[in-house]
Amino acid sequence: MTKKDFFICILWLLVVAGLFYLALILTLSFNLFSWSPKYNLLGVILIIVTMVLMASVFILAKFTQSKIEIWFSLLVSLVLMIFGFFVIYELYSETLSNGVFSRKKLSPHWFRVSIFLVYLTPVISWLVYRKKNRERLLVHDKME
Repeated sequence: MTKKDFFICILWLLVVAGLFYLALILTLSFNLFSWSPKYNLLGVILIIVTMVLMASVFILAKFTQSKIEIWFSLLVSLVLMIFGFFVIYELYSETLSNGVFSRKKLSPHWFRVSIFLVYLTPVISWLVYRKKNRERLLVHDKME
């Protein structure tokens, strides 16, 4: 394992952990007890940083090339995607209730799907760049 492999693997881990954390904080701030989004400075910063991390996943996927990097990135991406399935299941199983932790308004579908797409972004970027790298290698082999 080279230093570059180690560095890329650490970057994948940090970016995926950042996406997990930011989507979790965004969900908690918008949808803890009932759907009540707060469009304050924190909400805007969370959305902007999440978008930046989603873009950085695609940039990172472009530079992921060795086998160790590819398999590690696939592993952390799949773990985040599986967690995303659990999150979307929990969001879709919300019910209205009364009491201390009452939920008077359910979160909208667009919010549920967008949180899932945040968790799905690393897998999508991984698949896109694996396909592009495979096509590039095939074209390179034909030229030789």
